[in-house]
Amino acid sequence: GVGTRNPQRTCWDRAMQPGHLLSLLDLDRPAFDLLMADSFRWKAGEGQPAHGNLRRVATIFDGPAFRTRLAFDAALSNLGVHQVPLQVRLGEREPISDTAAILNGAVDAVVIRTSDHSAVTELAQHSEIPVINAMTCAGHPCEVISEAFTLLERRGELDGLHVTFVGEDTNLCRSWCELTTIFDLSVTQVCPPGWELPAAFLESLYQQGQMQRVAVTHDLDAGTAGADVIYTDGWPRSTREPGPERDAFMTIQIDQTTLDRAGAATLLMHCMPVRRGDEVTAAAFDDRRSITLRAKANLGPTHTAIVSHVLNQGRRAAPDDWSPNS
Repeated sequence: GVGTRNPQRTCWDRAMQPGHLLSLLDLDRPAFDLLMADSFRWKAGEGQPAHGNLRRVATIFDGPAFRTRLAFDAALSNLGVHQVPLQVRLGEREPISDTAAILNGAVDAVVIRTSDHSAVTELAQHSEIPVINAMTCAGHPCEVISEAFTLLERRGELDGLHVTFVGEDTNLCRSWCELTTIFDLSVTQVCPPGWELPAAFLESLYQQGQMQRVAVTHDLDAGTAGADVIYTDGWPRSTREPGPERDAFMTIQIDQTTLDRAGAATLLMHCMPVRRGDEVTAAAFDDRRSITLRAKANLGPTHTAIVSHVLNQGRRAAPDDWSPNS
C-alpha cells in the first residue's frame, strides 16, 4: 500500500500546482523566508519530523550526484520519510506522461536530478505530486537555497548583498540570478566574451519583476570590486587543454590577489567539485575567506526544509518575529 495523500497540497504563490520546485521563480518572499526559518531550526536540532513513515519520496539521480545525493538522503532520513530510489531515464522507455502517472499512484513527491530540464518540466506538467528539481541544465535551485542560507547566517540578511558569479553561463549562474526576483540583491557575472548570460534570459527576469539587478562584465577586477561574495563553478571541459579557450578563462581565474582587491570582507564560495589551478588557485581556495567547505555542511538542513515544505499539508508562514539572529 501507499501513504494516504490529501489533495489540498502546499503550493508556492508563483508555482504551478501541486507545489513543484523547478526553479527559484517558483518561490515568493514569504515561502523563501519560511525555508530559511525552518533551515535554522533543523540545523539547531529543533526540527521535528511531521510526515510519518507512510510518506514516500522517489529519488532519481541521472549521472554524478555526490553532494546532492547525500543532502537529500540526509533530508529524507531527518523527516522519517521512506525513500524510493529509482533507476529511470525520463522518456527513454515510455512517454514521460506514463512515468508521471505511475509515480502519482506510488509516491508523495519526486526528487530528480538530470541534465534535461524540459523533461523535468514535462514530468511536472503531468504530475499530481510535487516535483523537486535537484539540478538540471537550466537551474540548480536547491543548491542556491543552501548557499543563500549560509550567507544569511553570516550577514544577517540577503537584501543589499552583491554576489559576483565568476564563470560561464551555467545552471548555478542562472539560479543566482533568479534569486534577484525575490530579494533586493545584485548579481554580476564575470566571464570571457562569448560566455555571457543570454539576453532572452535577462529579459525573462525583468518580466518576473526583477529590476535590472543583473550585470555582465569581462573584467575580473571590476566585476569583483566590493562584492560580498565571489561565487564560482568549474570551467567547461574545453578549457582543460591548452588553447584559446583556456587562455580566455585564465583571465578570470580567482587568486588571493582577486580576494584582496575585492574587499576585506569579501567571501569566496564554490559549487564544487573544484579544480584547483583552473577557476581558482589552491591558495585562494584554502584562504580563510573561502567558506565553501563550511557552507556544504548546510546542505542537509536546507534540503530537509525543502522536502518538508513540498510535503506539507497546507501552507505555513514564518513567525512574524523571526530573524536569522533570533
